[in-house]
Amino acid sequence: MLELMNFSEEDCDRLIGWVPDPRFLMVWAGPGYKWPLDRKQLLVNLQRTGGYRPVFFMFKAVESEGGRTVGHIELQRYERYSGHIARVLIGEPGCRGKGYGAELVSLLNRHAFADLGFKLLTLNVYDFNTPAVECYRKLGFRRIELQKCARRFDDEFWDLVTMELRREEWIKYAGKEADNA
Repeated sequence: MLELMNFSEEDCDRLIGWVPDPRFLMVWAGPGYKWPLDRKQLLVNLQRTGGYRPVFFMFKAVESEGGRTVGHIELQRYERYSGHIARVLIGEPGCRGKGYGAELVSLLNRHAFADLGFKLLTLNVYDFNTPAVECYRKLGFRRIELQKCARRFDDEFWDLVTMELRREEWIKYAGKEADNA
């Protein structure tokens, strides 16, 4: 099982180490971070997480048993009651494909809807990232937009899918999740 914990300056080097090349960075972070990823870029966003009512949240995913950090996720508040999930990563290669991504997003959904009172969450994902698209779909997100050729990387053009999850749908999903526990 995973826990969401606040990302801190001490976590920067681990996250940087999980990003091996420019293509991986673009798939994971979009244009928000530039290659090579460095502490300075991460610290700029980390500074945005402070204050009474932050508009930006950065978390690490930590295994409950043993305390190993295996992932990263970010959330941005757009309006009082809506937010955008970004930069979802299970960084430890041996932990990928084992359900940690779904668990991590589920934890963030719970935090956004139950703790922060959000009514809507959105996210963007490249359409070729089918494991992520399927993960989000299984968590109740639905596709609301497809932007053709939204991003160019080298000589490739990537289509971007925007997905959303409304609080009412999350409640239905969360209830099913509890029933299956």
